[in-house]
Amino acid sequence: MKTLIIYCSEYKSNTKKIARIFAEKIDSDLISIKDIDDVDIDNYNLIGFGSGVYREKLSPKLFRLVDKLNLRGKNVFVFSTSGIGMGFYNNKLIKILISKGAINRGSFACKGSFLRRESTNNKIFDIIGRLSQGHPNDKDFEKAERFIEKIVDSIH
Repeated sequence: MKTLIIYCSEYKSNTKKIARIFAEKIDSDLISIKDIDDVDIDNYNLIGFGSGVYREKLSPKLFRLVDKLNLRGKNVFVFSTSGIGMGFYNNKLIKILISKGAINRGSFACKGSFLRRESTNNKIFDIIGRLSQGHPNDKDFEKAERFIEKIVDSIH
């Protein structure tokens, strides 16, 4: 099975680390959104879309790319990293992928370290930032490996 993982990781490379875990585990093609000029997805059986969470949303670059692609009948999954590591950030992109005829195979999210002062003035994020330090970590990487194995198994 031929797999492509497209990711947007613009802050501390948290999402890139997870994308690499996926790519290494299943021998997938891996490309940063900043390196995409014209991607041909026809030869891929599975496509992963990943982003860090910026100002409480996945990257608009990822949404613009998805908007251009013909994903009808394509197996897809979405992944993200954020200070809180919650999957609800993935929901908007999943809905768009499904509306384009893609088959959603799953969603993955984990914490990614960040510093509040670099992203927001809201002091509540100081606590979240402290709790996110050191992430993604080995436990997050293990969860990522189990997730991608389950996705691949669900297609076979």
